[in-house]
Amino acid sequence: MPAATDPDAPSPQDPNTASARPRDGKGQSVRKAVILAAGIGDRLKPFTDHNPKCLVKVAGVPILENALTHLAALGTESVAIVVGHHKEIIIDTIGTEFRGMSICYVVSDEYETTNNIYSLWLARAHLDEDVLLLEADVFFERAILERLLSGEGTNRAVVSQHQSWMSGTVVAINSEGRIGALYDTQLQDDDFDYSKVYKTANLYLFRKDFLRRYFVPQLEAYVAAGDINDYYESILIALAHRGKNNLAAVVCDDLKWYEIDDESDRQAAEYMFSTPEQRYDHVSGLHGGYWRFGFVDHAYLYNAYYPPKTVFTHFKNHIRDLVLNYPVGQRVVARLVGTLINRPAEQVIVANGASELIKILAGRVSDRITCPVPSFNEYENASRPGVFSAFELPSPSFELDVDAFAAHAIAASAKLAVVVTPNNPTGLAVAREDVLRLAGRLADHDCMLVVDESFIDFAANSAELSVEDWVAPTPNLAVMKSLSKSFGIGGLRLGYLLTNNPKFAEAVRSQLHIWNINAFAESFLRQAPRHHRAFKASCARVRTDCDKLYAGLSEIPGVTAYPSQANFVLCRLPSVGPTSPEVAARIFVESDIFVKHCAGKPMPDADRYLRVASRTTPENETFVAALRSCLEA
Repeated sequence: MPAATDPDAPSPQDPNTASARPRDGKGQSVRKAVILAAGIGDRLKPFTDHNPKCLVKVAGVPILENALTHLAALGTESVAIVVGHHKEIIIDTIGTEFRGMSICYVVSDEYETTNNIYSLWLARAHLDEDVLLLEADVFFERAILERLLSGEGTNRAVVSQHQSWMSGTVVAINSEGRIGALYDTQLQDDDFDYSKVYKTANLYLFRKDFLRRYFVPQLEAYVAAGDINDYYESILIALAHRGKNNLAAVVCDDLKWYEIDDESDRQAAEYMFSTPEQRYDHVSGLHGGYWRFGFVDHAYLYNAYYPPKTVFTHFKNHIRDLVLNYPVGQRVVARLVGTLINRPAEQVIVANGASELIKILAGRVSDRITCPVPSFNEYENASRPGVFSAFELPSPSFELDVDAFAAHAIAASAKLAVVVTPNNPTGLAVAREDVLRLAGRLADHDCMLVVDESFIDFAANSAELSVEDWVAPTPNLAVMKSLSKSFGIGGLRLGYLLTNNPKFAEAVRSQLHIWNINAFAESFLRQAPRHHRAFKASCARVRTDCDKLYAGLSEIPGVTAYPSQANFVLCRLPSVGPTSPEVAARIFVESDIFVKHCAGKPMPDADRYLRVASRTTPENETFVAALRSCLEA
């Protein structure tokens, strides 16, 4: 999507910050605008059941009012609005005058069975001079119109480089900055190359002579031929073939606009036009999907160097089959994971991410569960009231004393004990011999030990830390792992539990849905064994990057960074100065970087800690510089 500009720039709804009235290349202001607002907006139901689409609010401002505010600020004198669906509400809301502009309405009684070419035809009497043509589902900033009005005396169209969220007519631009060809959706087949085209924003400036000689006659001809369910872009396409559109492209990649057809569009536009502070509040309430917003994510934990490109090529080549067909069941995916980790399939339980397993283990299988804290909060969150017993790790070392933890588990009559190694958020691992000693202590007390090794592949000595080889001879030992983190596939949602305890395994399996793994995840499991070397190499790169991140954080005055065997670094901020929530918010607002603060963790002085996910070394260096700058300020 078009990138946000200066966060201190005037908001789109603020009429008092307008610049002086812009002039076109001939020194004349464009006095008239036509806005098409007749459509139903089916995809915005239930709002449009009782309201017109053009009054949907973005950042607290209705789309139509946003457009009118900008038009008024830039010198427009009169606006004709084509209305249809819930026309009375539009007329009552806007009236016949808006910020000094006269408003008139053109009513389309056939809005349910016609398209925008008919709406524009109804307003043809207003196409008698230079006209700004807008559609009432586009929310945009004022600078868009300023740029549209700043050029020479040609027809002009606002465009931006095509992005994945865009749909509709696209254009090709020649070396002179003119639109040489237009392609509606019918011309965009499966092999269409969007990298070379621009999307129209449905904001146009048409000159009087062009309208009189070419556009209006074509408009009349289309309607006379009965093509009332077409789009007016069809006229521009036809005229482009004849070389008669004389349409200059006004590229606005650096400015903000969004076409709103459904609630997903509205939410994206809401984020785009919010202040940085509002964006941070919004993002802080989410649990993923960050890629849609364009900031740098130092919060979520994953492998930045995996999967290889061949995996995505396979998905692309087989996407139809993967979408249309049911995936295999638990028995087959257990064999696939067993092949990947070289373990017997009967010992493997595959889940929709480790989070599904945590929900089952903590919320359904165990009567009493204990876990050292701070750790991944989901173990406690998933537990039923009164079931979870926390074992507090000593601050500031946060090292696990397994004998003390065993005593705590036994005293609490725990039936399930969980150890995360390397731990989240500390990054500290527990030695294998300590884990096995803990399992031995708990065996006589009917307590299963689940070792969460989700981050162990990133440890320099991962082979010496893992206890997977000891699951078979240790009935009360199980290993759980999130493949999402180590393999960088958070969107596929894959995790597994390894156990040689048939009773325990059956208790977990009985809680799984018949198809808990989707076809894309299944396809990944079939490919992953072929890329073992690439996976190992990717983990080594993550380790190198993370070590450099630790070194960089350690050099910031007053910051205490903890050596990590995972793909993140825990650091303590100075005792005097801003808290970690304040620092996290400031870094987001000033640098567009999102980082996890630990204020919600059960640890002393939790609001002094940040957990920084390691990304590439350049990104890590940028974060370290941002944190240093924030603390110095």
